Amino acid sequence: MGVLFALLAPVACTEDPTDLGVDLQDPFTLFDGTRDTAYVAACTIFDDSMWTADYNFCIFGDYADPLFGSARAVTYSQIAVAGANGINLSDEVVIDSVVMTLVIDTLYPAVPDSTPVHLHITINQLAEPMKDSGYRVYYASESLEESDVCFFDDDVTFYSDSLNLRMRESIYPVLKQNCSTEDFLKIVKGFSLKLAEGSNRMVTVDFSASETRLTLYYHTDNADSMRYVFVINGETGHHMHFTHNYVGTVLEPIANHTADSIDGRQRLYLEPLGGTRVRLNMQPFLNEFRNAHPWAVVHYAELLLPVNSVADTQRPVRILANKKEANGESTMVTDVNVLHNPYTYTGFDGHFDKKNNYYRLRVTRHLQELLRTGKDYGTELYIDGRRSTAFRTVLNGTGSDNPVRVVFVYSEKSDL
Repeated sequence: MGVLFALLAPVACTEDPTDLGVDLQDPFTLFDGTRDTAYVAACTIFDDSMWTADYNFCIFGDYADPLFGSARAVTYSQIAVAGANGINLSDEVVIDSVVMTLVIDTLYPAVPDSTPVHLHITINQLAEPMKDSGYRVYYASESLEESDVCFFDDDVTFYSDSLNLRMRESIYPVLKQNCSTEDFLKIVKGFSLKLAEGSNRMVTVDFSASETRLTLYYHTDNADSMRYVFVINGETGHHMHFTHNYVGTVLEPIANHTADSIDGRQRLYLEPLGGTRVRLNMQPFLNEFRNAHPWAVVHYAELLLPVNSVADTQRPVRILANKKEANGESTMVTDVNVLHNPYTYTGFDGHFDKKNNYYRLRVTRHLQELLRTGKDYGTELYIDGRRSTAFRTVLNGTGSDNPVRVVFVYSEKSDL
């Protein structure tokens, strides 16, 4: 028999015709019907290939912990001249200083605002140009060779919204060129941006900000206090390289390819930077529910992801979900594409609900689609902005007292 599906309009819980305070209501209170729970199978899988080129939020640094092992991120960027006419810094130009300004988006672990954070930053010139028109690198596993020319290697203190790094004089002859825009990229090549090993911290730079740039201050015999601004923001090429070491951790088998996945009955591991994803499968539930309720109408559904273990300063802001297709491709779950959602509030649609210690995602349409087709090729969870954040988390496994699950409201034909 077929299955009837419809998304019913929510029933208001008050006679007041206004929408005042509707964002404070729990969506479950807006639907009549039977509340049920779908339990899932789950595992942790490797997330080893990502396109990092042109991604405007770039991360660098390292961290290590007993659960996830160690991870290291390096950012690479071009240095370009502003405009298509090239550069002509004549022999009369005397360079006074060069300052790299980096607008900082986030720090990991998180710190309260205006808290001083000590960093040891190293910036080296690249020994090879960035690939394919200067910058297209497709996977996080590709790195670039560095030259012996060091532009910066020093301790700094970050406490506001940006870093201003005074470059070493070794950068002066690199920038003082008389050439075309295209040749400048080939001559200068670019730079790497790293934190000293053992920093146990990561920093995300906003390359979309125009204030992220390289400024050369100079004078001539005829003019003082001049400056030339080089481009290192979203108009130039940049990408990242991630490395992980899972030796001695529970994740080691999937990292060294001796296992396809890590069983999710105890814990589920979500790590960014080419780390891990979580795959859920509701096929057993779909089979049972379709047989028992062939005329069910699903009105509302949420995916609940209880957190097992992670400090507040290390927890990601949001978790997202993809639907796997039969051909192996994946797309965002349909509910993410719903443009108008008047019932969102803190701790919803992938955000953390601190009161209940879980992440919650609306999956109404996703569950409807799965029940309609009867096939689940996998629902994959990953950390929002996983190319540019170091925040990670451990979720409860399927065998815990408070497991990952889908809770939903439905009605049957006899109830309609």
